Amino acid sequence: MIELPIIEFERLKQLLPGSTSFQNDLLLADLDADFTYTSGLIRTNALQVLLLRKGSLKINIDYKAYAIQPDTMVVIMPTHIVQIQEISSDFKGRLLIISHSFLQQTMHPGNSSPTIKYMTIRKNPCVKLLPRETEVLYDNLAVLRAKMGLRHHNLHRALLQNVILGFFIEIGNIFYDRKEFATPPALTRKEELFESFLKLLYTHCREQHVVSFYADHLLITPQYLSLVLKELSGQSANKWIDDALLQESKLLLKAPQASIQEVADALHFSDQSTFGKFFKRRTGMSPMEYRKSPN
Repeated sequence: MIELPIIEFERLKQLLPGSTSFQNDLLLADLDADFTYTSGLIRTNALQVLLLRKGSLKINIDYKAYAIQPDTMVVIMPTHIVQIQEISSDFKGRLLIISHSFLQQTMHPGNSSPTIKYMTIRKNPCVKLLPRETEVLYDNLAVLRAKMGLRHHNLHRALLQNVILGFFIEIGNIFYDRKEFATPPALTRKEELFESFLKLLYTHCREQHVVSFYADHLLITPQYLSLVLKELSGQSANKWIDDALLQESKLLLKAPQASIQEVADALHFSDQSTFGKFFKRRTGMSPMEYRKSPN
């Protein structure tokens, strides 16, 4: 099967000269008519939020055509297939790109309905804004750019996560009274499975590390669960489980009263060595090195 090209973060930096970035997690760029990734179909491995302030843009998202006008927000998920068709000569916009891992670290895992928001945006990627709403979001991104420039801040990642969270709260406030977002869209069977999987994952990720546990609770096979998750999110079931387990690991490691062994026990690893290998494979650091790091 032919795979669509995926544009990685490093390549995005090259395609967006003059952009502001934080590691391979955040990228913020002001765009004009010269902006384009490619004329072909592409998919990125990150969440993108585009605010159109002036001009127009014709874009295909998941093969559906959209004609974007000023004061519109476009949200492109990692699973979306995108093709830019036409950009007006007076186009002006601001683009925020967030890696999947940074997004997971930022959004609170205890959110009671994370997939409702996910599915709502996935089905409604273009949102018309009032001019004042565009200005509010533009101003939020200006604050983010300023904070991204604080390279020597001791808690730089945590600072940026809070600014991003504030940005999403502003978006949530805009959505609050919108009819199309007040009532969650009807979910397909696959989307219902995805929602149920995430609820199980947030509850059981510390003690249940295998796909079969979640598949059994959903009364489907592990293979079908991974197929559904890959289709809707771009990630396999194992990747979702590992990512959730990694975030729990990081959270517990920052609790100074807990030893590394106690963290391994709390996360139901067979021993401290197995936990250490898992953590280093995913982060490049040992648990102790991470505990001593500012992030």
